[in-house]
Amino acid sequence: MKIPKPLQADLALLAVTLIWGSTFTIVKKSLAQVSPILFIALRFWVAAAVTVVCMPGAVRNISLQTLRRGLLLSVVLVGGFIFQTVGLRGTTPSRSAFITSLAVVLVPVLGLLIFHHRPKLQTLAGVALATMGIGFLTLTAVELKFGYGDALTLICAGVFALHMLLLGRYLPTSDYRQLIVLQMAGGALICTAVLPMLETPFLVWDVTFTYYLLITGVLATGFAYYSQTRAQQYTTPNRTALIFSLEPFFAALFAYLLLGQTMVPKEWLGGGLVMAGIITAEFGRTGKEIPLPYPEQSPQ
Repeated sequence: MKIPKPLQADLALLAVTLIWGSTFTIVKKSLAQVSPILFIALRFWVAAAVTVVCMPGAVRNISLQTLRRGLLLSVVLVGGFIFQTVGLRGTTPSRSAFITSLAVVLVPVLGLLIFHHRPKLQTLAGVALATMGIGFLTLTAVELKFGYGDALTLICAGVFALHMLLLGRYLPTSDYRQLIVLQMAGGALICTAVLPMLETPFLVWDVTFTYYLLITGVLATGFAYYSQTRAQQYTTPNRTALIFSLEPFFAALFAYLLLGQTMVPKEWLGGGLVMAGIITAEFGRTGKEIPLPYPEQSPQ
């Protein structure tokens, strides 16, 4: 039986979310041996090399329009990484995870404000359920204070939401392979350029770090963003954000399976609410539709 393209896209995005959730511990361990921005730059360089080797034809005949789009996507993507990393200096990991996951809310909000794209009622209901689930997964207590780290992380969530929206806008009229190569190469160059301005880099390179870098660079960056870029040809930014909202649940699940950390009932409840949100957003979906450019999109 042939699997419909939208379902293939959902499965690919689910695989990406699983990878990101499972590599959380690896990233945390890596940061003991390397400064954050340098680590991001190295991840992008590895990802850029892998994508160019795997898709050599993607670097040929890149139009000026695609070049502009790819570079803008890379700026937005790197911005999200940097705001998230710097924000972690002023907030807790659980609050950072919760605020970053608010991209699931910001995608339909920004889509409406910027591109006048009205989400369906079942999508909004799914977003509400997923947001509650993320709260159960990541927050240990209600804290009313909102520090500078929280503010930077909220900007990060908005930037990642914008990245999903821009992908959804560009993919119908761009070669996804060229966009992914430009994002990875542009991200590597931008991180390298801003590195001296944002931190004093340090690096302890050994076999263990090489292992960590290959996993995060090849799987969690190159493969993950290749899969997202390709999958978003057949699904919407709202749905992408909903599936990505499972990342905190997968992170907790892998910590439970691999590190022996206990998953308390509220974490299971949170994961269930996120799944309920995704299922709710599925109502009314035929499984055959392919997203079209936003109505106001012009072939610039």
